[in-house]
Amino acid sequence: MTALHRREFLRRFGLSAAGAVSLTRGTRSQSHRTSADVELELRAAPSTVALLPGSPTRVWSYSGRVIKGPPTTIQTMTQSYGGPILRLQHGQRVRIQLVNDLPEPTIVHWHGLDVPEQADGHPRLAIGSGQRYTYEFEVINRAGTYWYHPHPHMRTGSQVMHGLAGIILVSDGVEAAHKLPAGADEIVCVLQDRRFDERNQFVYTSGMSIGMMGMPTEMMTGFLGDRVLVNGRLPETLSLATRPYRVRLMNGSNSRVYKLAWSDDGPITVIGTDGGLLERPVTRRYLTLAPGERVDTILDLSSRPVGTRLTLRSLAFPSSLFDLPMGGGRGRGRGMGRGMARAATSQSLPMGAPLDLLPVSVDRREHTRFALPPRLSTFEPAWQPPPGVPTRTVRIDFHRMRFFLNGRDFDLADVAEEETVKAGSTHIWEFDNRASGSRGMMASMRMGHPIHLHGRQFRVLRRQIDPEYAPDYRSLSEGFVDEGWKDTVLVMPGERVQVLVQFSRYPGLFLYHCHNLEHEDMGMMRNYRIV
Repeated sequence: MTALHRREFLRRFGLSAAGAVSLTRGTRSQSHRTSADVELELRAAPSTVALLPGSPTRVWSYSGRVIKGPPTTIQTMTQSYGGPILRLQHGQRVRIQLVNDLPEPTIVHWHGLDVPEQADGHPRLAIGSGQRYTYEFEVINRAGTYWYHPHPHMRTGSQVMHGLAGIILVSDGVEAAHKLPAGADEIVCVLQDRRFDERNQFVYTSGMSIGMMGMPTEMMTGFLGDRVLVNGRLPETLSLATRPYRVRLMNGSNSRVYKLAWSDDGPITVIGTDGGLLERPVTRRYLTLAPGERVDTILDLSSRPVGTRLTLRSLAFPSSLFDLPMGGGRGRGRGMGRGMARAATSQSLPMGAPLDLLPVSVDRREHTRFALPPRLSTFEPAWQPPPGVPTRTVRIDFHRMRFFLNGRDFDLADVAEEETVKAGSTHIWEFDNRASGSRGMMASMRMGHPIHLHGRQFRVLRRQIDPEYAPDYRSLSEGFVDEGWKDTVLVMPGERVQVLVQFSRYPGLFLYHCHNLEHEDMGMMRNYRIV
């Protein structure tokens, strides 16, 4: 890479002062206001929190207050940089006023919610420091675990890593009828890895190494930390009783994939995924959770003796599934790619390293009756796609040392003809991670990518893995939960994944992208338009 090309890269991807994002300024709001059942203020601002012994850590965090509606709509996380939990009801009309007290532009995306274009948090709507943006939408999603996070162009990874994210819990009558564990028996776990310097401050761009051809390696492989935090703080042992618990798990990391299991190797009962309850409970030996994905589980401690100790862990898996191998068959990390991955993670825990995440202690004897219903919800329409449904392939490419979708990178307004769909129409989109390049050695640079679709939940129809990738693939594939509604799907190296999506009835410009946030910031993102 010439000096000129490297300067252009740094400028484009915000890795120097000259790369600071400059977006349209001025207070933004939707063009009309409706009567809201709930009105909230959400403020993004610098703060500090004591995460490690010694100096407090400087963070960016969300704080909230209820202007109108039930006080329980906002649940603040204490001693944490995590944003407040927002508890919403299906059918509520919601108004949220975002206040930007950060030193740079930002905007909030309501991840997983089906909302109008002006409420989705497209980066072209980012507001400057000191400005406000008003969101208005009706909660039309099923009960489930959703989340919110910033979405400014080329700064999403940095803003999330510095602390900006929070959970949204939507409830409805179907879920309430099951009387699932709630209150103190409901445990929310947001998993995020972080790296600290000797002064207890987060390390992000200042910790990047420059790899082959002068490229920042963390932008290529994704940021990895040296420890995992739970709910924006160091994990502490949970003191629980001999009763069932509902455990909601979310991967809020920039790029790390988790292979989740309990230390007793017992089966995990899953009742929901990104878009809410499954039709029926399913069990897994472990759960594969990529950035942006959520899973809803039941941990039944009723038969455990007092004194039992458990730990939620991330089990080991091959790092070759998520690094940048060059040549050498199915990508077991030989050659230049392995060197880049080592450089990127020299001060962090490698992808696939075994991790202890959350310790649990059974300390009290209690008797609670709870029977998980055999049927949790009904899915409409049917799983099978209608006759003649359009099918579109989205190819994951790598060339010019960057990832692309169908050979294109992101532009704030650009939409290709095949990226235009009719409101309410049903399509099959196939994400193809087999041919990830066509220029010499670049053809073999493949890694797993979590693909997220804004504005609508979808269902996974089928997965197909090339045989040469199957051995490593099987180390994670048994942990996929494809039975439910999804908005993020992990597409592994050598894999094709077909999803069935009925697009929103809200017209406008929406996004689909890789939820490895460094890849998103590099331009692995595209618009699609609903007309």
